[in-house]
Amino acid sequence: MLKPLGLSIALGCLTLTTAAVTPVWAADTAAAKPSYQMINHASFENYIAMFNRKDPGAFEAYFADDIVMQNGHMVLNGIPAIKEHYRKIWSVMKEELNVVNYTSDGDNLAIEMKTHFTVIKDSDNSPFGKIKQGENFDYHGVIMYKIDAFGKFYDIKVAYLDFTRTTDGVTKSLGMAH
Repeated sequence: MLKPLGLSIALGCLTLTTAAVTPVWAADTAAAKPSYQMINHASFENYIAMFNRKDPGAFEAYFADDIVMQNGHMVLNGIPAIKEHYRKIWSVMKEELNVVNYTSDGDNLAIEMKTHFTVIKDSDNSPFGKIKQGENFDYHGVIMYKIDAFGKFYDIKVAYLDFTRTTDGVTKSLGMAH
């Protein structure tokens, strides 16, 4: 009879030890990772829909005030700089974003994106350089977003897989256009 009692005592100690450790670990994890992240797949799709409508409200709704966006060698700091960049693009182009793949762990979000730009007005000084009505640009790449404790993007990095320009039916790879 002593063996089963000894096993019961040992299992009881193991249970008490595990129970005593678990709340400490859970508390450490809860403190390190806020539970109020607001960016989920549906929310991100709303952001993309706002962007495709050229709604500048998307920037205030989804970006932290001190956001940094890096796109190749171009670095934009803060919402006003990003809004100005897209104002220049949207004044001469139609831009359509298409998310191909999406993944997120709550603090980081990554997408594979295809974006199609259609030039609607000639410009000698667009973010893409000199452009003419009817030209098309196509971006294919990966974008990484970091999400703060308030559910806003505070860091965005854009990486290129391909960027092409189609003029008069001829498509050429550009590498990084801007």
